[in-house]
Amino acid sequence: MKSYNQAKKILINAKLKIKDEIININASLNRIASENILSKVNYPAGDNAAFDGFVVRAQDTKKLSKKNPKHFKILGSLAAGDKPKFRYKNLSAVEVMTGALIPKGFDTIIPIEKIRFDKNKKNILLHEKLIKYSHIRFA
Repeated sequence: MKSYNQAKKILINAKLKIKDEIININASLNRIASENILSKVNYPAGDNAAFDGFVVRAQDTKKLSKKNPKHFKILGSLAAGDKPKFRYKNLSAVEVMTGALIPKGFDTIIPIEKIRFDKNKKNILLHEKLIKYSHIRFA
């Protein structure tokens, strides 16, 4: 049996030396790029929702707890492809669908499965601190 150092020496000396080559992209499956390939455009074009849910500002949830919940007023709804038409207001929320652009001033998404509405469904009720940028896909 070979020792660790002997095995390591064998592996170091046995490095494959493969030169870079230019190939057609159709032949690139299971190949490794020799340099970074960067897009000339951002995709997605802006920060967007990774989940259906409600976008809020994490700072507004800083002091929340089960004993200290807050109502966040629902300003409206945004689907993927909609231009963000809402502006942040204190303790506000906007319903967002997956892929919707995030309106200015908002920074955190609460997935729809975790949402609790008030009786008239004009507000959502939050009772815990949220982590900033949760469920956001950046441009």
